[in-house]
Amino acid sequence: MNRDKIELFWSYFKEHQESYANFEKDYERHPLETAEKVDQLIQELQKVSKGLFITLKPKEIIITAKGKKEYFGDAFEVVNNAPTFDGWKIVATKPSYGLDFDFDLTGVQINPNTLTFMPLEAPQYPNDIAIRIFHKDYTQEQSERQNAVVVGAYAGLDIMFGEIDSQLNFQYIDFDDMPHPKEKDFPFSRLSDYVKLKKEKRPNSGVEFPRDDVVPMEGKIDGLPSLLILNKSLDYYEYTYEFPYLLALTLTLKNIGENGLPQGNVDELYLIENIIYQEISKEKNGHFIATETYNGKRNLFYYAKREESLEKALDMLPIEYDSCEIDYSINYDPFWAKTDRFRA
Repeated sequence: MNRDKIELFWSYFKEHQESYANFEKDYERHPLETAEKVDQLIQELQKVSKGLFITLKPKEIIITAKGKKEYFGDAFEVVNNAPTFDGWKIVATKPSYGLDFDFDLTGVQINPNTLTFMPLEAPQYPNDIAIRIFHKDYTQEQSERQNAVVVGAYAGLDIMFGEIDSQLNFQYIDFDDMPHPKEKDFPFSRLSDYVKLKKEKRPNSGVEFPRDDVVPMEGKIDGLPSLLILNKSLDYYEYTYEFPYLLALTLTLKNIGENGLPQGNVDELYLIENIIYQEISKEKNGHFIATETYNGKRNLFYYAKREESLEKALDMLPIEYDSCEIDYSINYDPFWAKTDRFRA
């Protein structure tokens, strides 16, 4: 992310901070004018990242991604690079407020007493957290009431778990008006306990450095074979924020067959992978995520605690190769959004 743009945003906020200090009172007196000022502040923020928005509270500014995981890292980077403002609290993403929510959306009341839930279990996905949410006003056909239940329930989850966990906790959510015969629902107040228990039962729960579980997989993309090497020990990983720097390495192969896969001696490719892996795994600096080989390219993905450890690993690579050309990028990605497709 462009640090100069972040600095410009905070300079703008510093210049206009007093006009936002009494936002709620100002909105009561001059709603249109106050809303326009907030819109202007959001426009300045979106010059930094188009996926970011702002929620204002008294002397508090929350940089929110509105639940979009791919922008969570941007929100934290903006906040991490904020100067100190006297009396202001600056927060990245909306925090948890527990069960403190009550909405009336077009006559549909949404609160912890009007919602219940039921766990959904699928044998092929035993570690997923999947639930069905019930509300008496939910309709199977698309309608205003159906939309009110869905929008309200998701807003309630945001308040209950916070913006980040409401998105990351659940692999699947659906809705119904009431349980079918023999189905058992539970009070919404018990949902947090269910999520916590489900997480604790997962393999490697609470383990920051699980033993690598490297799994090869084969597939096809547009008719060409694709080879994946995945580190499955990091499925549902809880400590992504401790390893926020992503190294994405692309090896453009010089010797490939008609199927797009490397041919001939591949020792040099393995040497590159081994040098980087050994450096970031040394002293537990990072994790290997995946290797993907397809259509004349091999892509490698690693996360590390510090940019310096990734740069050190890259400096250890030879300058020239017979088998490939190398390109790379290092990005701040504290919730591992850019490698979602490789993990559960």
